Amino acid sequence: MTFFGWIYTIAFSICYIPQIVKTFKTKKVEDISISLFTLSIIGYSSALVYCITELNAPLVLIVNYIFGGICSLTMIILYYLYKSR
Repeated sequence: MTFFGWIYTIAFSICYIPQIVKTFKTKKVEDISISLFTLSIIGYSSALVYCITELNAPLVLIVNYIFGGICSLTMIILYYLYKSR
């Protein structure tokens, strides 16, 4: 079952990367829903705090929440960086 946990972590952790790459290349954010990424940050942060406070939280979840949060934060930064163009 650990194998499937890591597959899940990899898939969900990198799911924002294609959008990040596209946004970085095109520098266009008109069709981006900033609400999605804002809610993702809230969700990832809350889940991370919960996992850290639990003594038996698996590493696979902690990695997922940290990397997913970083990707969401990156997208939010790109949104506000390119929004005014």
